[in-house]
Formats: sequence, C-alpha cells, structure tokens
Amino acid sequence: MGTEEFAVDIMLTREVVLMHEITPVPETEGYVEGVMNLRGHLLPVLDLRKRLRASRPIESRDRRIIVTFVEGRVAGLIVDGASEVIRVNDDMIEPVPNLISEIGAAYVLAVVNLNNRFITLIDLEKAFSQEVVGELDHVIEYLSRQREQIAPAQAV
Repeated sequence: MGTEEFAVDIMLTREVVLMHEITPVPETEGYVEGVMNLRGHLLPVLDLRKRLRASRPIESRDRRIIVTFVEGRVAGLIVDGASEVIRVNDDMIEPVPNLISEIGAAYVLAVVNLNNRFITLIDLEKAFSQEVVGELDHVIEYLSRQREQIAPAQAV
C-alpha cells in the first residue's frame, strides 16, 4: 500500500483478481466497500488501506482484490497491488518493535527482511477482529434480504 509492502499468509489467500465493479452496501463501516460478483458468487469487499488506517489511496491500474478467508468467511481485500509470493524462513523474520504493539497495531506479526527489503507481515485474523466479522455478517444478511425480495418478484 503506497510505498509500504505488506505480506499475508498465503494459506489464507484463495486468489488475487483484478478490480471488479463493487456495489456499495448501505449502513456499513467506511472500510466496507460493498460487494462484487465473482464468477456468480457475491463477495463482500473490504478496503485494507482503510481498515489499517494507512495513508490515503492512490488510484492505480495495479489495484487488486485479494480473495481471502477472514474468520471462516470469504472476503475480498482491496490492495494497491500484489507483487509476488515469497517463501519466508525463520532467519528472515525480525521481531516487531514494541512501539508497534503499544500503538494498537497488534495485527503486525513480524517484519520480513528480504535482502534489506522490509515487508510487514500482517495477521489477517487480528486485523479483521470480531468487529469486522460483524460487518461481514451485516453485508451477508443484507444480501440475503435483497435476494429474498427479488425471488418472489421473479416467481410471479
């Protein structure tokens, strides 16, 4: 995001897709962008930059949506770009400075030193706390209500 590089556990990532049209969902938190249709399935989409309170977004053709698992739910995370998959070993991991924990960024697991290129490793489970999972549930509930309203109209 911006000039910073972040990494997430590949085991929580299903795929990376190009930006899609996103339909807003009313009465959700600011980091909830809405929903998108991904091969016939509606997917809640969150803006990772907004959730992490990072610097303001940069419009870019490189923006992607990482389809990931958050607390047992599938969600899309908007990022400025996705560059590569890297294998990280213990020698590359540096501890998080105490200041990071003290300012409430408990979602930062470690810093990966990849040949003096420092990448912040994010714990998605911590970044998307119960509050965020509640928002995902709200979006899914909203979508279910929308489907129910459309289905009877189609049955006529």
